[in-house]
Amino acid sequence: MDDIVRTAENDSPPGRTGHIAAVHEKCMYVWGGYRENPGVLTNTYFGGCELWMYNGFSEKWLLISCVNSDFPPGMSGSAAVMIDEYLYLFGGYGYNGEGCTNRLYRLNLETYDWEHLNPTGLAPSPVDKMVGWQYKGKLYTFGGFGNPDSAAAYDFQFVFYHLLWRGWTNQFFEYDPQKNQWNRPVCTGNFPSARAAHAAAVMNGKVYIFGGRHDRFRLNDMHCLDMESMKWSGPLPIEGPIPEGRSWHSLTALTERYLILYGGFSQNNVALSDCWRFDTTNHVWTMIELPFRKPRVWHSACLNNYNEVLIYGGCTSNILDLERTPEQASDIIVIGITPKSLFRLCVNAVLPMTLLHKHFCILPISIQKVLRARFALYVSSNLDGS
Repeated sequence: MDDIVRTAENDSPPGRTGHIAAVHEKCMYVWGGYRENPGVLTNTYFGGCELWMYNGFSEKWLLISCVNSDFPPGMSGSAAVMIDEYLYLFGGYGYNGEGCTNRLYRLNLETYDWEHLNPTGLAPSPVDKMVGWQYKGKLYTFGGFGNPDSAAAYDFQFVFYHLLWRGWTNQFFEYDPQKNQWNRPVCTGNFPSARAAHAAAVMNGKVYIFGGRHDRFRLNDMHCLDMESMKWSGPLPIEGPIPEGRSWHSLTALTERYLILYGGFSQNNVALSDCWRFDTTNHVWTMIELPFRKPRVWHSACLNNYNEVLIYGGCTSNILDLERTPEQASDIIVIGITPKSLFRLCVNAVLPMTLLHKHFCILPISIQKVLRARFALYVSSNLDGS
């Protein structure tokens, strides 16, 4: 633990876009992304050495500075997945002059050590704004926006962007941590078209991919890949209303059969704040009315241990507007799908009076710790949940 400096912070991390977030045990980890600095003439980028941890019960942040030399450079648009106690980070756009990358890193969430991996096999093309997921201990990545000059000799679709020597791909790769090897899975069915800034979620052995940008169009099609048969569905037939086309949105799988879609960037360059639920059994979209309007573009979303969708960061306005500095959110949106447990409700109810009450000291030690953590007297990542 000598190479780790931990600092408790009362404030949230600075706002950002294109970062990664993943849940491990009872905490959400946030790393990387792009950060605007309106106080200077040039933009600043969030370096790869900072790691933020959010405890969903105490509702407090912890800053973890990993100072070993093998951490990734600052990047946005990377794909990240959790496999056991490791956070795997693939690709992204690096702000050290290299542009898109296909590097693969691994972070040990027990020791907070980064490791730059060098897998065998033909690697994916360097891209950013792809999606990634894990299934049965393997990492999978699909799509992205990158440079064809460095592409592997595969027959994936590649669509050029008319303003840049870059474009959209529908490349699909598998990484096996046990063999430290990249592979191209053998698939059947109809692949989704090339796209970037799309979103994916895993539910009951199937991966659902929604939307993203393809050339000039932001899509609203839903595709499904059966991870056992490795068969693509093609665009799923949908009954009823469908969310408008978008990119830079999030898609989160709940513990039941539903997926939650939030925000994104519309075809008309509008930052969206709508929330939809997708029924993976009946293939039906249902809009969810929320008591707030908080537009988010290129944010992150995770499901915590309490079946809540945590949405962090992202841009709150037109991310492509060159006449104003985009505002980047630093707050967390919590979408509660199920009611809070009685224990959590009781803790919230007694918080205003408990610490000052003369009988506080006779409460069980575990309850005292929870209440103190909520008051930010200290931060613990080992609090009992509910």
